Amino acid sequence: MRDFFTKNTLNILAKGSLLGVIAFVANILFAIPIYGSETLSWGLGIALFTLISFGLSPAIIVFAFCITSMFLLALDWFLIATTVLEFVFIAICIKKRLFIIMASLCFWIFVGSPLLLVSVHFFSEVMSSQGYEYIYAASAGLNGLFNASLAAMLYLLTPTRWLNEKASRVNQKLSSNIFALSALTLILPVVTVSLLMASSASERNQKQVVKILRAQANSLSLATDNFINQHFTVIQQLANTLSLSDDKIFEQKLLVKSQERFSDFFNITVIRADGYTEFFAPTRYNEELSKLPPSLRYVNDRRYFAHAKQNMTPYVSQAMMSRGVISAPMIAMSSPIIENGEFAGALLGAMNLSNVRTLHHNMVDSLQTDSVIITDESNYIVYASAPLKLKPLEKFELTSGKSVFVPEFPMLAIKNKSYPYHVVKNSHNWNVYIIKQPEELVRLYSQHIIVLWLVVVGIILIFLLIAHKLSKRITSPLVALLENSSESYISNFEVEQDATSSREINEVAAKLRKSHHLLRDFEDQLQQQVNEKTTQLEQMNLQLAAQAREDGLTSLLNRSGFDEIANNAIKTSQRLHQPISLALIDIDDFKLINDSYGHPVGDECLKAFAELMQSNCKRETDIIGRYGGEEFVILMAGKDVRAHHQLMHNIRVQTQDLLVHPVEMQSPISFTISIGLCSLLGSSQLGLHEVINIADEELYKCKRNGKNQLSIVTIDPE
Repeated sequence: MRDFFTKNTLNILAKGSLLGVIAFVANILFAIPIYGSETLSWGLGIALFTLISFGLSPAIIVFAFCITSMFLLALDWFLIATTVLEFVFIAICIKKRLFIIMASLCFWIFVGSPLLLVSVHFFSEVMSSQGYEYIYAASAGLNGLFNASLAAMLYLLTPTRWLNEKASRVNQKLSSNIFALSALTLILPVVTVSLLMASSASERNQKQVVKILRAQANSLSLATDNFINQHFTVIQQLANTLSLSDDKIFEQKLLVKSQERFSDFFNITVIRADGYTEFFAPTRYNEELSKLPPSLRYVNDRRYFAHAKQNMTPYVSQAMMSRGVISAPMIAMSSPIIENGEFAGALLGAMNLSNVRTLHHNMVDSLQTDSVIITDESNYIVYASAPLKLKPLEKFELTSGKSVFVPEFPMLAIKNKSYPYHVVKNSHNWNVYIIKQPEELVRLYSQHIIVLWLVVVGIILIFLLIAHKLSKRITSPLVALLENSSESYISNFEVEQDATSSREINEVAAKLRKSHHLLRDFEDQLQQQVNEKTTQLEQMNLQLAAQAREDGLTSLLNRSGFDEIANNAIKTSQRLHQPISLALIDIDDFKLINDSYGHPVGDECLKAFAELMQSNCKRETDIIGRYGGEEFVILMAGKDVRAHHQLMHNIRVQTQDLLVHPVEMQSPISFTISIGLCSLLGSSQLGLHEVINIADEELYKCKRNGKNQLSIVTIDPE
């Protein structure tokens, strides 16, 4: 007796330990991602299989390994507690001869999912604040149903001789066996396919969010560049005008009107050569300026003045605090005033970072419900969306957080809250952060997982009802046969059985087809929704890509777009040993047109010249771009360089005959252009920027020699 007891104990320990190690390794190494941070674990399924196949004692050992692996994976304590309750609940139900899948379904509908919802709500502030509890409960429920189905399938596939004697002696009713087999034919595939669909949707959703963040960040980076460059250009042009003017009254009126037009400058200030602040626009600050002590009116120590004086070049400052009449966080843009080649002072444009209306207006359509942070090169905040409660000039420390939902997704920690984000640098080395609300990330996932959970549970309930009815109908003739054993009845039964069996099989097939149609319809609807979202994102990306490469005024390629295409064209031509020419074109005295007639008229001239170039450059190999301001560039490949030279000659001649008719002017406007042209022959390996530099030198020759000219240089390395 003692030997039998010892042998039985060792057998239990051996089976439990072996299957426990398998469950432990399955949980640690073979967990499959389903949704966000949720994974499909196998350990509980192996523990349940042990329970129904070998009894409670080895199952407890296996379950102990499973729980240990969950602790090592640092899973939430309430998920571990729910798993323990699930094991106890199913063990009790199996003892009561309830089918394991029915037991699991009842647990997750009435105990498991509600318990997880309440636990997350009361004990996890981070997850509940992001609306994660529904995804958490639904994912855990799908995992639990999968484990129960896996345990039932393994039990049916395991040879009887391997099973525990008590388990193998269990004499189930035929209806119960038919019910179990019928349920497994659909439930395990439904749950498995649902989990695979969830995993696929999770990956697609994450990629979509990343694409959206990248597109928005790039768009806003361009917006900040355009915003800075637009205002920087205004300060430079005004400084040039002051350098040429001797009329102080005209200069002051010009500055006042310019500040009114570009109201993001809270002031435009004239500074004398000795650093003394001379004039403010708007003029209401001048009275306050006169009351300041002389020490506060000198700005010799400010970087924006020192740079303009020492280097005689324009300057854009980092974020800084202003002083004197107004004390506010600002960005300073300065440009030297040069008279007769000597430094005569500087012009300052100061932007109040607390009230940058134009930049915020440009961001509204792109941001929608998202937020943005813009920092300068030293990581001081230039701009931050109001919901983030960050102040201009505050030092921004980049702290990477970890999402409880999608650990691998890039997260930014701000005031103890993590946000999905993407960051890019603009041309001024400013950092542009696009920040999404974490609730939006969760909502992308919850739209699918909750519907998936409800549909799967609904399908399982419907099919379990069908399987129960079917098992009764199949076994009822056999029960009647046992109760009525007369010869005549048996004969009639055999005939009736053939007919009855055929109708039942057809009915089962019809129900199965109906269930599969439900699943396929659901899958098609889900796939259609994903495809629609993907199509929308692709269209949005194409639109953003086109906007990033196109000049808004002339519809030509902008500088970055031209560089990208021209680089590839030059490499292709060099590989094919084709001649190539690059023309750098500048409108002569364009500043005079803007100063005399205004920028709208200047814009009309730019658009008219762009149309003239397009009408002459009709080949697919002709690439036209606006390279900045009134400067254009054309790349010509193939044919003979003499054809390229003739084309540029034609454009120059046609331009001097071109008349622009602005709507607000009675007489037309004409202008001329200067062209620097560089042609490459043979196997020249010069790069794009080298060719541009050569063409630029030829352009300056034209400018020095009287303008309205074409200067050509041909390079043949052979």
